[in-house]
Amino acid sequence: MNVQVIAVDGKMPNLALMKIAAWHKSKGDTVGFNISDPDKVYISTIFDWNGSQSYGIPKLFNCTVEIGGSGVDIQKDLPGDIEHIMPDYSLYDIDYSMGFTSRGCPNNCPFCIVPIKEGAITDHAYITEFLHPDHNKVILLDNNFLASPRWRGNLNYIIEHDIMVNFCQGNDIRRINEDNAKLLSETKFSNYKFNRKQMHFAWDIPEIEKSVERGINIFNDAGVKPYNLMFYVLCGFNTSFEQDMYRVMRLREWGCDPFVMVYNNRRDDKRLRDFARWVNRKEIFKSCTFDEYNSKEVVNVS
Repeated sequence: MNVQVIAVDGKMPNLALMKIAAWHKSKGDTVGFNISDPDKVYISTIFDWNGSQSYGIPKLFNCTVEIGGSGVDIQKDLPGDIEHIMPDYSLYDIDYSMGFTSRGCPNNCPFCIVPIKEGAITDHAYITEFLHPDHNKVILLDNNFLASPRWRGNLNYIIEHDIMVNFCQGNDIRRINEDNAKLLSETKFSNYKFNRKQMHFAWDIPEIEKSVERGINIFNDAGVKPYNLMFYVLCGFNTSFEQDMYRVMRLREWGCDPFVMVYNNRRDDKRLRDFARWVNRKEIFKSCTFDEYNSKEVVNVS
């Protein structure tokens, strides 16, 4: 069988498609992004605003087409024998592994689909299930890694095997204490490009400011400096622009790296889009104010 896979969106390699590719290849099938006259096609869509686009693609093929991903159906899961297979990393020709050690999250944040899609926190897989033996780098996609009952064992495995790790979705700063901060400080933590020593967290809710500051101080005492901490900052959900600006500037005062995420339904808000570009382009964020960024004198540098 010739199988074509299509990733509609997402900047990172698509984990579901890599697992599907691994399963089909185990059956002797040929799998790829550019397959002539395929016998079956899989389409994966992550973001809901691309869902309608996904449903138009099957018209291009005269074969069975299966569509999945959170962008079209948040309840649809891979079959167990595909979900728990070693992904085919050759599909994207990457030298790092990806996977979930846990699924779900206990926080029930109103802006997040994770509780609806995955439910409460549960252990999902041991790192060895998806960590390729030839890789020494891994991206963990857990939605709340520190809430997993096996977080300590997972961290110890990472440390003992000298694995470079990226906590892609961000850890929960409210769960940081001296114990887990020490273990996290002993990992070779990195951003998802594995080119910067950085650990990801989130400050989406303005009211957790004290927990954010406390966590930063605990990390500092453990040897992880504020400039090694990046915070996703959700803007435009139920916060004012002033609250969004406050969180960003507070993080900068503490020496951390803010990264603005504009809420889905506000992606057409020009001021929020400009704000995100200003904050997320670090060379500009460090060199001018937001008002200066929007002025005629510097607008062209963006």
